Amino acid sequence: MKKISRRNFLHSSAVAAGVAAVSTLAACSSTASSTTASSSSTSETTSWDYEADAVIVGGGGTGLAAGRAAVDAGASVIILEKAGITGGTTTFSGGVMQAAGTSYQKELTSFGSDTPANHANEWIAEGEGYVDEELVKALAEGAPAIIDWEAELPEIKWVSVYGHCHVPTVPRELEADRIHVYEGGGAAGQGGVLTSALANYCKEKGVNIMTNTAATRLITENGEVIGVEAETEEKVIRVKAKKGVILAAASVDQNKEMAKRLAPQQYWALENGTCMCVAGNTGDGLRMGMEIGADLYGQGGTIDFCGTTGNATNNTIPTMPCIIVNKAGQRFVCEDATYAYQYRAIFQQEKQLGGKTYMVFGQEALSDPGAIWTAETVADAVAAGTLLSADTLEELAAAMDCDAANLAASVASWNEMVSATGEDRVFGRRTGLNTITGPFYAMMNVPCNLGSIVGLRINANCQVLDVNGQPISRLYAGGMNAGGWIGPYYPGSGTAIIGTQYHGKVCGEQVAALTAWC
Repeated sequence: MKKISRRNFLHSSAVAAGVAAVSTLAACSSTASSTTASSSSTSETTSWDYEADAVIVGGGGTGLAAGRAAVDAGASVIILEKAGITGGTTTFSGGVMQAAGTSYQKELTSFGSDTPANHANEWIAEGEGYVDEELVKALAEGAPAIIDWEAELPEIKWVSVYGHCHVPTVPRELEADRIHVYEGGGAAGQGGVLTSALANYCKEKGVNIMTNTAATRLITENGEVIGVEAETEEKVIRVKAKKGVILAAASVDQNKEMAKRLAPQQYWALENGTCMCVAGNTGDGLRMGMEIGADLYGQGGTIDFCGTTGNATNNTIPTMPCIIVNKAGQRFVCEDATYAYQYRAIFQQEKQLGGKTYMVFGQEALSDPGAIWTAETVADAVAAGTLLSADTLEELAAAMDCDAANLAASVASWNEMVSATGEDRVFGRRTGLNTITGPFYAMMNVPCNLGSIVGLRINANCQVLDVNGQPISRLYAGGMNAGGWIGPYYPGSGTAIIGTQYHGKVCGEQVAALTAWC
């Protein structure tokens, strides 16, 4: 199995005060011409600038997959992309995808008997009771076929499969290596291999990809979504969707106002760290859906990781001997649990105690297989201010502004436990179970962010649901524009990208199969 460096990680993304009323528009003709409304309280005359069977809002991973699926099913397709290029945040990912029971998993790992049901059960356990289990099971069951679907693209050749780091609360028997890596993928930015392949395919098949075109509202008539209004660099346009509209515009990743209300950890990450999502991920799809009564689903979580160390981004590199402590100087989380599980705890501790958290380690950790620093580079990091150093824990605690007695007790407790038992009997850590001795170092935990976990509520057919749980006619959503299929923390690399591809394919096929409304 190909070994993945920790440095080459990644999977690989304002609310209206009330629900706004969207004017119903006139019944359309078979051509892009003006007609007058005949069955609404607000008479409005409109003309259509463009039309297609499927109109897709967003040209990232989900939107491009939806375009591919819809055009393959015989539908005409328009993709409205806010940015000047396609790809979205998927481009910044590693492009890796989780799936169980594939031929590649059987060939490249020791988990040949793994199943989609086992995969679903792990995702459900990681969801802590908050996910829509129907959505999770559908994704797990559909994921293997997506791996084969991607392999039909000449640019995608699957070459390795590895696993995400463990979650202490999840039964060990549910774990397996499921993260599929294609040739030229696996590192930050290499999701572009996938998005470029999808964009090229769509263009070759006649999909009209309109860049620098920001969708602003959904156009409805008699409870059905019949089009999209958008702004180009020159004017406002109206695009008729003869069969349906697909929302694929990510989540509230770069919108502080919406994040503060809907995804508190995302707001914290925007305030305290670095967001790697594209600037256009401002919650447009959520807002547009909410304006016509769509429900939301999400637990306020986000996808955060340590951009400095890449700690716990996959199971091929152990975590070095260290502990993570809060402002009180106390250890509070399993340090080799999967990265977003750790960062949820980091967020909670920093908000609860009103102070920063740190990774603390000693000089001898620099020779550990999981160390990100060497004896040479650690000096540079100290000089640059990205690491604190001290000969004693008391001095280190002063630099960290944390409780010195608690920090000393935390390190002593760790050292005693791993020396006596070789186990972590507190949080269930598996790697880096060695003592911490001076000189000592501390790195402040700073979130590197890949987007929020809140989206529109959908069913297994990717239909957007209203606040009563009923489908909004001719409106679909998927990927990170949809919620409910990921729990309160991100369960590991490859989850988001398989979601973009699976949901995109379902959305495209569902819309293509509809009868045109006009």
